[in-house]
Amino acid sequence: MKLNLRFLYLLPLLAVLFTNPAFNAFFFGKADQAGLGLRYEYALTALALLAAVRYYEYFQPVVRVWLGVLLASMAGLGLESYALWHSWAKYPHVFSKLTALLPLFGMYAVYRRLPPPPYRQLAGLMLVTLLLSLVVVYPEALSLGSFLETERGFSVTSAYLLLPVALLCLNFYICSNNLVYGLACLLCVALIVFLQHRTVWVCTTLALVIDLGLLALRVPRARAWGTRLAVLGALGLGLGLASGLAVVLDNPDVVQKLAKSISDIEHPTTQGTGTFRMQQYEAYLPLVRERPIAGWRLQGFEVPVQFYSDDSGKQVWPDFTGHHFHSLYLDRLFYFGGLGVLLVLLVPVLLLGRCLLSFAPLDEGPAALLAFVATFPVFGLSYDWPNYAYGFIGMLLAITSKPAPAVAERRPARRTLPKTKPVAALESPVFQCADLLAAHPPLVGAAPWRTARWLGFSLRF
Repeated sequence: MKLNLRFLYLLPLLAVLFTNPAFNAFFFGKADQAGLGLRYEYALTALALLAAVRYYEYFQPVVRVWLGVLLASMAGLGLESYALWHSWAKYPHVFSKLTALLPLFGMYAVYRRLPPPPYRQLAGLMLVTLLLSLVVVYPEALSLGSFLETERGFSVTSAYLLLPVALLCLNFYICSNNLVYGLACLLCVALIVFLQHRTVWVCTTLALVIDLGLLALRVPRARAWGTRLAVLGALGLGLGLASGLAVVLDNPDVVQKLAKSISDIEHPTTQGTGTFRMQQYEAYLPLVRERPIAGWRLQGFEVPVQFYSDDSGKQVWPDFTGHHFHSLYLDRLFYFGGLGVLLVLLVPVLLLGRCLLSFAPLDEGPAALLAFVATFPVFGLSYDWPNYAYGFIGMLLAITSKPAPAVAERRPARRTLPKTKPVAALESPVFQCADLLAAHPPLVGAAPWRTARWLGFSLRF
């Protein structure tokens, strides 16, 4: 019996995904009052650093330089902390902005050394876990009341994980014409729409456009992708009508809610939470301009919160709790300046951007994940990147840096007949009938076929 152990290649990525509440709420609880999630992140960071040291020889030169710059930045921040406060890590919140990158290098190291994970098992495991989390831990997020009142329950970083599952299932359906994957894709898209995270809506639209472009141009197995996509769209429309979607859309409150959400996307700086983010940008922009190169670093944690409520005129958050930036770019610009933004984005944009714009063939799994990672800069406009984002970037950097295996053309096997000598080369023995009959006289009364057998062959009449 053969035991397939390829599922073990999933464990590093699952360890990173476990930092998200959708995965760890089963064990840590919704609120995580014991702080187990933070301790787990510390342990994961240590393991990632050990993996990077262990497989450092497999690193590309540019990634080696990137890791060296990150470690030098952390050392410099520790020296600054000791010089100003006589403590090597005065404010761990600021240090976490740098240590969040270490799982990226750990994932890169592991998947540079090991084969990529099985993508079908990855999609299935993620989908089952997210559905169980919604049904068991966050059932309130699936009610119509939460949809109308925008009480999401399911966090944006958890809902964002539905996107790679949808892309993987879409690619599997188009490449294998298996409707089970198509139905799974439709389910993920429906949940993304229902959970009402508008940033995830925008990222989903962008990812689908990129993914379909990759399928059409670079995935050899995506034959008849247009026809299969049309079939999937018709199937989704039919299932929606059969499941009572028309009845739900007949509710004016639902229609108004969807229209308002779309309007908020069309006017991101004047409506919805976009107004909140715009006000936060305006409040902190003077401080960013004051130190544009290296930012405020540890001193930024002591800067009073600059964001005040329009209704009460009080600070939105108390001091010394962090500034709660709702943007990756504003967060890094405030704490580490332009250098901090380059430290996070420069190498992934160069390497993955070059992979995205090339015309080399891709498998359906990496194509889906590449489309997903391509939406991270857009997601960073509204939120800081979750921990698993760095894991996906590290894994994809490792996978795309390996040379693609040559796909040999498969031909039907032919039956090979044993080689025979030419007829002319066969020497037929000459038998003298008289001598042969004298050596083997026929039996009296024997049947003709029996006599023939004595001659060395059998005849049946």
